[in-house]
Amino acid sequence: MTRVSATLLAQKDWGNPSVTERNRLPSHVPLASYSGLDAALNLQHSEHQLSLNGQWNFCLLKQPEQLSDALIAGSKGSWKSIAVPGNWQLQGFDKAIYTNVIYPFEVNPPYVPSDNPTGVYRTEFNYQAAWANKQVRLRFDGVNSAFHVVINGQLLGYGQDSRLASEFDIGPFLQEGTNQLCVIVYRWSDGSYLEDQDMWWLSGIFRDVSIYAKPQVHIADFSINTQLDACYRDAQLQVEVQLAGASLAQLDGYQVELQLYDGDGSVFANPVRESTNNLAVDEKGGFADRIFLSSNVVEPKLWSDEQPNLYRAVLSLLDAKGNLLEVEQSSVGFRCVEISDGLLKLNGKPVLIRGVNRHEHDPKLGHVMTEASMLQDIKLLKQNNFNAVRTAHYPNHPRWYELCDEYGLLLVDETNLETHGMFPMKRLSDDPQWMHAYMQRVTRMVARDKNHPSIIIWSLGNESGYGCNHDAMYGWLKQADPSRPIQYEGGGADTPATDILCPMYARVDWDTAGEGIPKRAITAHIADPNEQRPLILCEYAHAMGNSLGSIEEYWRAFRLHPRLQGGFIWDWVDQGITKQTDSGETYWAYGGDFGDQPNDRQFCINGLIFPDRSPHPSLYEIKYLQQYWQISAENLAKGEVLISNEHLVNDSSNTAGEWRIERNGELFSQGEFNLSLLAGEQQIMCLPKAAMQDLATQTSGEFWLTINIKLKQATAWAPAGHSLAQQQFKLAFGGLNSSKPINKAEVKCTQQDRRIRFESSKQLLEFDCVSAQWLAWTVNEKQLFTAAPVDNFYRAPLDNDIGVSEASQMDPNSWIARWQSAGLHQLKREALDFNFSQLSNGCWLVECSSEYRHQQKTAFKVLHRYVISADKVAFDCEVNAAAYLPPLPRVGLSLSLDKQFSELSWFGLGPHENYRDRLAAATVSRYSETVDNLHTPYIFPSENGGRGEVRQLSIKHEQQLNLELLCQPSLQMTASRFSQQDLSDATHNYQLKDSGSVFVHLDVAHQGVGGDDSWSPSVHPKHQVLENYFSYHIDFTAQG
Repeated sequence: MTRVSATLLAQKDWGNPSVTERNRLPSHVPLASYSGLDAALNLQHSEHQLSLNGQWNFCLLKQPEQLSDALIAGSKGSWKSIAVPGNWQLQGFDKAIYTNVIYPFEVNPPYVPSDNPTGVYRTEFNYQAAWANKQVRLRFDGVNSAFHVVINGQLLGYGQDSRLASEFDIGPFLQEGTNQLCVIVYRWSDGSYLEDQDMWWLSGIFRDVSIYAKPQVHIADFSINTQLDACYRDAQLQVEVQLAGASLAQLDGYQVELQLYDGDGSVFANPVRESTNNLAVDEKGGFADRIFLSSNVVEPKLWSDEQPNLYRAVLSLLDAKGNLLEVEQSSVGFRCVEISDGLLKLNGKPVLIRGVNRHEHDPKLGHVMTEASMLQDIKLLKQNNFNAVRTAHYPNHPRWYELCDEYGLLLVDETNLETHGMFPMKRLSDDPQWMHAYMQRVTRMVARDKNHPSIIIWSLGNESGYGCNHDAMYGWLKQADPSRPIQYEGGGADTPATDILCPMYARVDWDTAGEGIPKRAITAHIADPNEQRPLILCEYAHAMGNSLGSIEEYWRAFRLHPRLQGGFIWDWVDQGITKQTDSGETYWAYGGDFGDQPNDRQFCINGLIFPDRSPHPSLYEIKYLQQYWQISAENLAKGEVLISNEHLVNDSSNTAGEWRIERNGELFSQGEFNLSLLAGEQQIMCLPKAAMQDLATQTSGEFWLTINIKLKQATAWAPAGHSLAQQQFKLAFGGLNSSKPINKAEVKCTQQDRRIRFESSKQLLEFDCVSAQWLAWTVNEKQLFTAAPVDNFYRAPLDNDIGVSEASQMDPNSWIARWQSAGLHQLKREALDFNFSQLSNGCWLVECSSEYRHQQKTAFKVLHRYVISADKVAFDCEVNAAAYLPPLPRVGLSLSLDKQFSELSWFGLGPHENYRDRLAAATVSRYSETVDNLHTPYIFPSENGGRGEVRQLSIKHEQQLNLELLCQPSLQMTASRFSQQDLSDATHNYQLKDSGSVFVHLDVAHQGVGGDDSWSPSVHPKHQVLENYFSYHIDFTAQG
């Protein structure tokens, strides 16, 4: 017998792009071979299936050349236990690597590095009596990156493409009793050149492994097509069944029966049966092993993301004597996807894509997806008004598609193909020698996933340039499945190989530079008279850290221009991996944290949610912008609000409306209302006359009306009461009036050396006349400050501020480079003047002037003015910024308070974090939160926790002491136990330690966060701090 190891090393299949498989069976839809109709309808576990998931023996080699037959047989080697499915790097073997673009090995296709970690897996299973006289198949749903299979010492086969199943016929290799299975997995293969996606490089058997048996004559595959009539009412169900296991003559008299059941398990259409006697090879090259069945279906409930109505098609195979051999089943969704009139349509209606790119990621399991995790994602997506997911950038776990069929999500199913690190990017895409590998990836994906109604678009891959191989993929797909459009962004997003214009990170109204090809504005694309395709951004709004600024501009454009049909945000989840420090602190790791070189640091941390699926604040913004219920002012003076239903199918029957009016953040009046709206309709909601009459009597106060539309009854994806949409309006009644008369009790002034003290029965203030600073504030013998208040002109850089800058290489165009070049992070303060005097009303006036310099250049001149009464400090600040400065990160005041100031209440925007270019979802009210909870724990620490338009602020001390602030104009507020320097210095949250103070920042101006992308200065001009003069006022009082 030929030595297995010698054969493997001689062939080196893992380095040959023309060899993508050996003895692998053709790809097909998931099969179960049920033994009866009831089992198929109830999706019972098939007696013909055996899961091999569990603990396997594992040995990791440095390179394939260390393989030996003794090792493969298990008689030698250092064996340990490993979980299957699983990634070996997360189970104590090898190390995880993260790169975005660059390959983590020398680029020399198709050759792979000699240092190629090779995992040898071993397990055993017992022969099952149910397999007798059947074809027995071994199935791997996902192995990264390539592998050989050995069973009972014999080489079985080879497979690559880590994201699709590989299946092998193991019947001839089985033996009675115990069978030995060995799987040899290569970390790197020629297929790795085609899998350069922006994610962790992880290896191993990471999806399910199973064995299942089918009759010798069996259903090998089947495809389902639903053809709707011109009125989208009646349908024709077309099913093509492929048989295998016998010659044409031996198939004589075999029959396939099609039965269609509704969601309740009731027969919905008359059974259809076809015999193999009707098979014939025609002059058009028809298949002799196929049976075609067709059934006319009257008024089926259509499938959509809003109402995912599913039927079940059951296929029964009978032999010539009428004996049932096996049953297969599939969900069926009657729906039509088409492009007409320049629009992508679902069941005849233009669909607006509320989408996101989603990597398969678990912080503990890596690329292993559990059903619980998938369901959690689906419910979160639906709850936040998403209707679409791009499977970035590869076919997902098979169960994902079944769940999306069931719960209602629209999918772009993407070929496992990316060559981003290749130069030029199209190097392999335009090389015919790689055409076979390219074609294998798309044909096998379609073969597996073709029957899912949730898939409405096929994708040819991601960031692989554009070449002849894409043309071949596109041409095959258009013939194989004309029922779905195709998209591909490479080559400029508008090549002949895409039915949809699908640029990434294109701006709304202006062109931007790209990699070789300028990116046109999305409005410019659709304004081109030679372009009639719809536009859907395959990626937009890079959600890296504190981001997603100005995403409202996209949604304004989507609703204004019908051919701008939405897009997919990058991306869904932070790809942090759970790790522990040497001292046992748990944190989420990113590139470089495993000693991996090269790496792209935290560029994998760009989700709308944290790895544990808790939300980033930006998730609230996109939920609001995508809401299906649009609420606008019709005539607020009369209490009239216009509500529009953007659903394509759903009416308002499962909604409940609420309205609430607040005065200065406190409840004034509230009520409920009902909606009666079909899909696409509008309705004016009128506030009760009594509520409007009460408002008319008010002469002061700030009044806000908030409309909320909620679920009346629970759905599969959200509980009753879940908020579907909200909108807030400022009512034109009065204004905030909280001025108080001056307390004229005596304030004594004393001086000792450089200290000036102002003391009343309520408070004691100390100033330093040399440094011209307010040093201390004592109330009830409690010192409030831990350091003097200071002007603040810098923020802990966001990911979007840093851009592509690294510690060793700064992008001169990045915000951080421009700010640090101007010295904003290390300004030197110099006191200029200090004066104090008593006013005629008994109060004391203190004036402190200073300037801030960098390298002998004056950056800011600042005047602080304090009017001190017995129980209040009225503070005014004027700032003059030098003309040479770049747009500023912030202008404001920073307070360092005693750490027992642990809770804040504010009247302003909330409840979640918001900034000037990401505040559409925030509402004005009174909110309370602890300092700890105001901190947003972005995995890469930065400025965070901001709340905008704060008019009033109360900071509560744990010893019955409140610090009250009244701000004019309203200010941006943050409060944290970490200083800006702490946040700037830290690279992970575990490095942030309680400093013993609470830092409160009050900004009259604060730059937006940006987010069109994270590698260019993406803050829009209107959200930059461009002024040179600033002034603001704060009234400070303390009550104990």
